[in-house]
Amino acid sequence: MKHKYLFLTFIILAAVLALPSKAVSQNNIEAGDEAFKYGYYKTAADHYRAEYRKDASPGLAYKIAESYRLANDYQRALRYFSIVEQSSSATAFPHLDYCLALMHRMVGNADSASFFYQRYLRTASDEVLETRARQELRACQWVIDTQDSTKADDSPYTYAVKHESKNINSEYSESGAVLMGDSLLLYSTMRELSKPGSKNAIYSDLALMQIFQADFSGDEPNKGTPNAFGLNAKEKHTCNVALDPLHQNIYFTICDADDFAEIPCKIYVSHYHKGKWQKARELGGDVNLDGTSSTHPAVGYLPDSTTILYFVSNRDGGLGGHDIWYTIITDGKTPSPAVNLGTPVNTVGNEITPFYDNNTGQLYFSSDWHYGFGGYDVFRSQGARDSWQEPVNLGSSLNSPANDLYFTLNSDSRSGYLTSNRRGSFFVSDNTCCNDIYSWRLQKKAPRRRKVEEPAPVAMKGAVHTLLPIKLYFHNDEPDPKSKLATTTTNYFQTYNRYMFMRNDYKKAHTLAAGNVVFDSICDAIDYFFDYDVQYNCERFEQFLNLLLDDLKAGHRISMTVEGYASPIHTSQYNELISKRRIASIVNQIMEYNKGILTKYMGTGGGSLQIREVAYGSSHADRSVSADRSQTNKSVYSVEAAKERRIEILDYQYLEDDSSLISCLHLPTRAMHIGTYFTGEYADIQVHLKHTALTETSLDFISVGSPDVKVVGYSKLTPGRELTIYLRMDNRKAEPAVSAFLPLTLRVAGEQITQTMFLEYTLEK
Repeated sequence: MKHKYLFLTFIILAAVLALPSKAVSQNNIEAGDEAFKYGYYKTAADHYRAEYRKDASPGLAYKIAESYRLANDYQRALRYFSIVEQSSSATAFPHLDYCLALMHRMVGNADSASFFYQRYLRTASDEVLETRARQELRACQWVIDTQDSTKADDSPYTYAVKHESKNINSEYSESGAVLMGDSLLLYSTMRELSKPGSKNAIYSDLALMQIFQADFSGDEPNKGTPNAFGLNAKEKHTCNVALDPLHQNIYFTICDADDFAEIPCKIYVSHYHKGKWQKARELGGDVNLDGTSSTHPAVGYLPDSTTILYFVSNRDGGLGGHDIWYTIITDGKTPSPAVNLGTPVNTVGNEITPFYDNNTGQLYFSSDWHYGFGGYDVFRSQGARDSWQEPVNLGSSLNSPANDLYFTLNSDSRSGYLTSNRRGSFFVSDNTCCNDIYSWRLQKKAPRRRKVEEPAPVAMKGAVHTLLPIKLYFHNDEPDPKSKLATTTTNYFQTYNRYMFMRNDYKKAHTLAAGNVVFDSICDAIDYFFDYDVQYNCERFEQFLNLLLDDLKAGHRISMTVEGYASPIHTSQYNELISKRRIASIVNQIMEYNKGILTKYMGTGGGSLQIREVAYGSSHADRSVSADRSQTNKSVYSVEAAKERRIEILDYQYLEDDSSLISCLHLPTRAMHIGTYFTGEYADIQVHLKHTALTETSLDFISVGSPDVKVVGYSKLTPGRELTIYLRMDNRKAEPAVSAFLPLTLRVAGEQITQTMFLEYTLEK
């Protein structure tokens, strides 16, 4: 049985639907458990949440979080996992830190993910998850070190990715687009079909994946319709098309549809003969094995034009999870025994959705184990059959923190399609729940600018700094339009919810003022603004509130700055009032967060949380932004004006109380990196610290927070010399780690203050 945290839920279809429940007599928990059992995770979350309103227990919050995690609703999963973490019962959930790390990774927070992976590894009791967490931690460090795609892929090209329209994509799930010839797009899409008397009695509808097709009348595909080749099964999932034009074959997958939790699949083939596609037959040989799944066919050719069929299976004999295999089809019918591609392509994780480019001899595939930006990333490897080069990540211009799958190429090898549930996809309930089809095209990378060295950032501690600055946006004259007050009772989430429904209003404002080409460009900019500025920053604000609470609970005193801005459409005096109201809405949101838990930390003088408010009004607005009230398409509904209506959260500082610090020993406020060491041996370490002792003194207490590290000795605090601490680290049983932390607690003789600093180090084999 595959480990539940490594299994890509609904791996073939990657879609989760909320379907109506018939079981009215069941209570919410029973109904939720039933839905969860059959893989209807969004429905399960709805039932659990209904019960949570009556009983807000950590156990129920964990069930909600798990349901959202498996439904690919990363933000909501993160929210409920965080609720569990903040409860007194957090230790009852041994994999909680792993889940928090995983969700941070899926929303693109590599730093926060690293923190929780490290915390999980300190107490990990699950061997499989521990191995996975160590790999994920290394991948997070790779993301942090890889600031741009040029480090991931040395190609001179980058990928221009375009979200396909609603002619192809729906609010459910689409995948596996492949171009047949130059004018017919084949792909798979989810549809709800009636199926009375289904085995799963609590649901009235059956959701089936079906193969659709869309003709091109120009550059864009027309509305998709069910495929006319006779491939679709009536009560089974039909998907994952692979074309073999040389032998006039289509390979595809048919999967059982009894429930979404377990979906066994088999590969079928249809041959084009006498002007029509023949009835599909199940592929022979050992390609399809009972009790396992075979899916994701991809066609390649040997030098003699024989078909080599790559496919994905979770059968025994692989390296782990779903692996890529191949078979040779010599006579057009009988496949040879299946062979595993082996390393370096396959790993202990999952490698899926292969596509082989015969023009370049490269295999493209998706993996959740090789270093990537989160979830499944697309990789390429040069080779054929049993000889493959080390896979290369296609870079951040193509891959996202979410799942990126089904990479295909068109005949020109410079364009193709991609499936992803990244931000901006069409969705039922959350914008990462469901897969959409994206097209891509290669373009030359812009010349790299010479890097200008910037001053080193002020040393700060805490994961919260990875989120800053946060920019939160408002509609014109919000909150409280026409108010002459500098304050408001509205919180930010209220204004945000209203704002997100105004996307079409922004587009309509430009219908008369622009031609078709310009209008399309403006609409694209508006979509990008709402998806990647408004929504993304709001999600970061929610994460910020969680981390702020963590800092305050840990006893830190925090000072933060909130700056307010306005567009120039109103008078300077009124814009200053708007800025103050916008800041007030943020403060209200902070005070109302988690039932007001932060209010006890707030105070104008001695509170642990101090908020500095700066209202700039329109004094900092871009002078090119219109202030003409007669042209609201420019002064109100343009992206340029919208970006001026914001607040920014920045300048997050820790206020250390001098009475809680060692007077003569100034410990670093962030982890001190002490070097790289090797597993399987002892390491002797010296830690050097500056001090300001005027007379010779010494430490009277020193402690390290690891049983594998011993304090061998330490020097005295002599004026003019550094304090040196000698440690011996036993790494004989240690595992490699990109980043590990060691707490070191000290107290100076004659002082009553004890302080802790952290040492960071790397372990290699």
